[in-house]
Parts: sequence; structure tokens; C-alpha cells
Amino acid sequence: MTEESKLAFQASKSANIIKSLCNLYGLSLQEAADIYYQSDTSELIEEGIADLHCRSDKYLATVIWEEHQEFQK
Repeated sequence: MTEESKLAFQASKSANIIKSLCNLYGLSLQEAADIYYQSDTSELIEEGIADLHCRSDKYLATVIWEEHQEFQK
């Protein structure tokens, strides 16, 4: 996989997770993007740690939402 294709895959994965956050939790695109990019999980996904990028978008959106909810407490 070339560097360009890795970047394209990561961008697509991020966009799909953000869309899933919108659909699952009724968030605006801006709210979902803020939650995604502020999460520790997004960093792990982008770094390719623990093969998180292989998980479904909805699963990762749920993990990120739970992380966000925990942070809000």
C-alpha cells in the first residue's frame, strides 16, 4: 500500500466514523467531527494501533461516543 493510498483510506475511515456518529447520536457534522478528533481513539486509529482501523465504523463510533461520555462526567 502506498503512502497516498494509506492517507486516502484513513481519510475515508475518519469520514465514515464521523457520519456514523451523526446517524447514531443525532449530532451535527461539526459536533461529530469535534468529538472524533478530540478522542484518544481517533489517534489510535490513525496510528494503526491494535488494528482498530479494521473494526466497523459503527463500532468505532460507539467506542468514541462512550469515550466522550466518560470524559464529560
